[in-house]
Amino acid sequence: MFEQIFSDHYLILYVVTIVTSILSYKNYFESTLRYLPVLLTYILLTEVLGLLIKLDPELNPFITGLYSDYNYIIYYVYNILFFSYFYYVYWNYTSSEKIKKIIAHGAALYFIIALVNAYFKSIISERQLFSYTYGSLLLIFLALNFIVENKRNPILFKRLLFWISLGLIIYEAIYFPINIVYSYITKENVALYYQIVPYHKAAVFALYGCFIIGFIVMKPKLK
Repeated sequence: MFEQIFSDHYLILYVVTIVTSILSYKNYFESTLRYLPVLLTYILLTEVLGLLIKLDPELNPFITGLYSDYNYIIYYVYNILFFSYFYYVYWNYTSSEKIKKIIAHGAALYFIIALVNAYFKSIISERQLFSYTYGSLLLIFLALNFIVENKRNPILFKRLLFWISLGLIIYEAIYFPINIVYSYITKENVALYYQIVPYHKAAVFALYGCFIIGFIVMKPKLK
C-alpha cells in the first residue's frame, strides 16, 4: 500500500517541499510564514489519508457504510484551514487599510458561504464547489495584490511570499475551473476525469515548485 500511495510523484514533491521549508526555517521563523512547515505537513497527511480512504474505505476514520470510500469531508476541513491561513498571511503583509478590510470581510463571507454550501450540499458525499470557488478567487486577488503592492521592491524576487503568491496564483487559476469540471463528472463521462488529471498535477507541481524556489532564494529573515 505504501508503494501505491507514493507512486504519484506529486506526494514525493510534498515531502521535498517540507524538507526544504525546514532547512530554510531560520530565514523566516520570525515572520508570519513561520507556520508554513506545519501547514505543508498537514497537507501531506491529508493527501495520504485521502488516498488511503480510496484504497481501503475501512480505514476511513470519519464515515462507515455506504460513503466510507468518500473523502470529501477531510478536504472540506482542509480548504477552510488552507484559505484561512493565507488570508491571515496577506492581512499581515499589506499596508493598505482598504485591503485589510477586504480581507476581513472577504474571509467572513467565505466562512458563511462554506457553512451555507455545507448545509445544501453534503460535506460527506459532495464537493463544496461554491465555497471553494469563492475562496480560490479571493486568494488569487490577495496574491496578485501582494505582488502589485511590492512591485517596486528591488528584492521582490528574493522574498518568500512572492514565490508563494506566484505559486498560489498559478495553482488556483488552473485548479478552480478543474474543480468545477470534477463536480459535474458522472459515470457517463468519467473519461473526462482522466483527461484533466494531468492538468491538475501540473498545477500542483507549479505550486510546490514555486514554494521550493522561494525557500532556496529568499533573503535571510526577510518578511
